[in-house]
Amino acid sequence: MVHFAPESVAHYIAEYLAHFHPEWVVHFPRNTQFGGKKPMHYKKITQKAIEKGWLKTGGKTPEATMYAQVITEIKRQQKRGVRPRFVQHGRGYVGLSQWMGRGLACQIDQHNQQVRKALRERLFALKPIEFEELINKLLTEMGFEMVEGTKPSSDGGIDVRGILVVGDVIRIKMAVQVKKWKLKNNVQAPVVQQVRGSLGVHEQGLIITTSDFSSGAEKEASQADKTPIALMNGEQLVILLMEHGIGVHRSTPDLFEIDEEFTIGGE
Repeated sequence: MVHFAPESVAHYIAEYLAHFHPEWVVHFPRNTQFGGKKPMHYKKITQKAIEKGWLKTGGKTPEATMYAQVITEIKRQQKRGVRPRFVQHGRGYVGLSQWMGRGLACQIDQHNQQVRKALRERLFALKPIEFEELINKLLTEMGFEMVEGTKPSSDGGIDVRGILVVGDVIRIKMAVQVKKWKLKNNVQAPVVQQVRGSLGVHEQGLIITTSDFSSGAEKEASQADKTPIALMNGEQLVILLMEHGIGVHRSTPDLFEIDEEFTIGGE
């Protein structure tokens, strides 16, 4: 179990990195005060996290890796219309967005939350065939090729099949099951088992639902000795729809900020 103090920027960042670098060992003692709700330089964050034993890694450049991942996370969340957890303050300093509280960024985040809620409600109103067509469009935008719906009588629980292409190098056969279910009607473990049993040779599975997944379904999907099944719940679905401009349109104001790293004469 990972424990961390919400006000510690080092804790947040180290925990985030643990998801992307399983070889990094992270442990946070309870009630640890670190950061004082003030931005910290990424090198100091990494150094202190390692010194305190919160972060352990055999990598040669943990500071650079940490900073690159934080920047990537900020850009990804902004593209999705989600308020990033981290904020750049220039010259390598990083803080937590939750410390800012008010201002334009907070107002935009609150607006986008309402948009996500409204979009999710519209998904429930779609007919089953309309929902499957929407998923087909999303998968195509995400990089899937040869996306094709299956025949209801012979799909074995699979609604869509396609090939996920990554960088025009990696090609993964995917079998997708779609569940337009109401909130609190969570997908259970037997559904995951059904999808796994319907997979073809060299296929991987994906379940997409407007609701959510039970803990049993999540555990079943990640069984170490079985073919993994990817899970996408309603919240993740809406975020991806927004990221790819499906069901929404982006209205971006021109917001300027001072470049803290700007110098005159190259000094």
